[in-house]
Amino acid sequence: MFYIRTGDRLQRTARWLESMEGGMKYLRQVILEDKLGICADLEKQMGELVGTWYDEWEVAVKDPIKRAQFKQFKNTDERSEQIELVRERNQTRPANWPKQSALEDFRGYKWTSLEWEKVCKVSDLRHSAAGGSCAVKRGDTQLAVFYVEGKGYFATQQMCPHKRAFVLSDGIIGDDPDSSAPFVSCPMHKRNYNLSADKDAGGGKCLNDEAVSIATFPVEARGEEIWLRLPPEEELDSLLGTKKWRVKKDEVPDKLSCLDKFTAKTKIKFSNAAEGGCGDTKLDW
Repeated sequence: MFYIRTGDRLQRTARWLESMEGGMKYLRQVILEDKLGICADLEKQMGELVGTWYDEWEVAVKDPIKRAQFKQFKNTDERSEQIELVRERNQTRPANWPKQSALEDFRGYKWTSLEWEKVCKVSDLRHSAAGGSCAVKRGDTQLAVFYVEGKGYFATQQMCPHKRAFVLSDGIIGDDPDSSAPFVSCPMHKRNYNLSADKDAGGGKCLNDEAVSIATFPVEARGEEIWLRLPPEEELDSLLGTKKWRVKKDEVPDKLSCLDKFTAKTKIKFSNAAEGGCGDTKLDW
């Protein structure tokens, strides 16, 4: 409680103690000897903190309104597994990132037709005065929808093609310094994509990695509803379906697997790095 009352915001306790005149000796005098005559108040305040503590996650799980904020998609209760899981040493972990990006020209794909379709509500996007975003599911495809204050509404694929992570709706919005057009920065590895639905204006172009691009779609707010102009479901899934781009566990060899292979004499032999192993074949101990 003394730290709470005297420390700076975000100051670590070690730094707090270092900056305290008298250091540990003074702290002992305050807390153990009640040098300042405030220990009773500190005890009372600590009791109030402990007595009013509650598990915020437990409250969110039990509250339908709060729990709804953690849905994967705003327009359905369905879920899409985006990355396969690997069982390793009796624990579960995500599969390794793929070495190769998705290099298809999502930006330049020619759809056979586009039709308007309602996907979510305006309230799903207006998280703050500055804007907001959400993910929606259409068939097997995940889409990201954005509202940017002063710029309007935008829609893209949810998958960042760099490492095939379905995360663009959680990205950071910025402005292209050359064109002032808004872009979304992937929260995983910071690839920046122009949000415009107009390909001639750079829509879908990656601003810092020419190898990748994303598909963008026209958006309209009609009253309290958000509508996207989308191609037929089967056509969209064939290009952007989650099952097609899900990161699979067999794509990248497990670099650490050889470390678990001990001989009867507890000897480790490292396989050749070029073969996806751990190092030099000459190493032996």
